[in-house]
Amino acid sequence: MRIDTAVFAASVPQTVVTITLMIDDFSGRIAVVTGGASGIGKAIAAASKAAGMTVVIADVEQAALDATCEELRVDGVQTDVTDPLSVASLADHIRGRFGNCDVLFNNAGVAPNGLIVQQTLRDWNWVIDVNLRGVVHVIHEFLPMMLENERSTHIVNTASIAGLTSVISAPYTATKYAVVGISEAMREELSQTTVGVSVLCPGLVRTNLAKSERNRPASLENPERRKRAAKWSLPTTVPPVVLDPSVVAEMTLAAIRNGDFWILTDPSLLALAWPRYEELRAIAFPGESS
Repeated sequence: MRIDTAVFAASVPQTVVTITLMIDDFSGRIAVVTGGASGIGKAIAAASKAAGMTVVIADVEQAALDATCEELRVDGVQTDVTDPLSVASLADHIRGRFGNCDVLFNNAGVAPNGLIVQQTLRDWNWVIDVNLRGVVHVIHEFLPMMLENERSTHIVNTASIAGLTSVISAPYTATKYAVVGISEAMREELSQTTVGVSVLCPGLVRTNLAKSERNRPASLENPERRKRAAKWSLPTTVPPVVLDPSVVAEMTLAAIRNGDFWILTDPSLLALAWPRYEELRAIAFPGESS
């Protein structure tokens, strides 16, 4: 059966008109950065402090947390985002010391190597615990608090370009797709509140993400898979653009200032997603040329 394009378009529910929230002045704001002891999180913490915010970083790696706090001269709270009680303790600390959170960078994440056939349930559980449940735990604790804030606030969920196109590691891709979906749902549900939402989808960035195994819990270790794991990389047809984390941090703060939802560090990588949408278009509108 052929679908009439005009009828189909008219049947799609219209997006709720959203309030464009922009935080023009970061001075005096309270920022919380999970996964803030290294990589993009550390760069965001540094940029946030330079912009005038009071920064608290949360990280599971105590040594790195201590070193970063000393280097940036910011506060830190050791936090395991996979543990709801640990995240609740972080939220209690922020509430007790500062009253509220203005900008939340929901950034903690890990990335495994290896093909899907090489992944065990331990591998899947580790990635899901950090990249998906960790994001949910932070939102669960901080969103109610931020909704009580009398001024505009903002949440940035860190996903990945892998959250928009399946190019690397099935567990990583699955969780990053989920973070994008959660962020889109939040944008709609919070559209008439004072909480803005962005989703950060980085391409290639110089970080320690490939060394995530250093923080894997012993109970979820899988030495055999790690020995034979093939490292993931973006397809060679895409010119590699590897950014410094500081560039990504500035992009992120600019997006908050502008009230942008999508933060894409390398929009050219969206070309990897086109075949998927062309396939769906061919199903929905057979016979029509793209």
